[in-house]
Amino acid sequence: MNSTVKTEYIGALQDFDAAICEATAVSQASSGRMAPVNIGYASYVFTGMCGVGTSLVRAAPYSRWVRSEFQNWHFSAIAGHARSILDGYLLFNYLIAPSSSEFELQARINIMHLKDCVQRIRLHKNIGSASDIEGFEAQRNELCERLKGNDYFNSLPEKSQKNFLNGKYLTLENRDEILTKVGFKKNEFDALYDLWSQHIHILPMSFYRTEANGRGTGIENDVDRGYMAAALKTCAAILTDATDNLVILFPDAAGTRKGIKSEFSPGPIANRRRISKVLKGAAMSPPFSRKLFIDGINKN
Repeated sequence: MNSTVKTEYIGALQDFDAAICEATAVSQASSGRMAPVNIGYASYVFTGMCGVGTSLVRAAPYSRWVRSEFQNWHFSAIAGHARSILDGYLLFNYLIAPSSSEFELQARINIMHLKDCVQRIRLHKNIGSASDIEGFEAQRNELCERLKGNDYFNSLPEKSQKNFLNGKYLTLENRDEILTKVGFKKNEFDALYDLWSQHIHILPMSFYRTEANGRGTGIENDVDRGYMAAALKTCAAILTDATDNLVILFPDAAGTRKGIKSEFSPGPIANRRRISKVLKGAAMSPPFSRKLFIDGINKN
């Protein structure tokens, strides 16, 4: 085995471990707040990134987050989690970006709602569950009416309006435009996204070069270990950047960032919060209310 590649992997794992610890701590410290609707939904996306990041670090070989009788070096074990973090990163940055007006903000949110609603209708039709379709259809009609009455939405090209009303797109800007705004080179993003997708779906790129007792078998080898190291390093940088942005929105959460020693729960025992005796009997703060944000949308 190549000792350099193995050293790089351990370093990448440590970087990601620290990043997911900080992200989770900041996410928990910034919960339960009142915030603009787009920031509220961005916080949900960030929570999702932390959840996927937890799954990734638990699937990575030699992770301190799990105890296992063996290590699984099949790249598919983390490829899906890595790609999900990429997706979440773009949506998170899209949501926190400043809007030119209240009309644009509402258009952004309602387009996202409409895309989700149309997907739910399609899902229920495909599984033959008609009981909820009527309700979703009513929601879709309401969302379409909101958009048709939105000045910003009506300023968009007619073709774009039609595509949005059909629930074709999730975001006002396309992926390339969002990549430009976050400073992610398109060719690098496409290469990562394609490679990781190949290993999620078991396409030829993922199995053509399988080697006996090596690459593609789950046994430790330089290629899969190198892929894993690159994914961990990339996702560590993404999580760190997203955490930086969340701290800008909630500055008082910055003090929870202590690298691998950040405190949160659930997680490794070493990262559990130490609750003082004085606080043990104190009432917990109310959970973050999704209804508050939905009501805010419905009022506009």
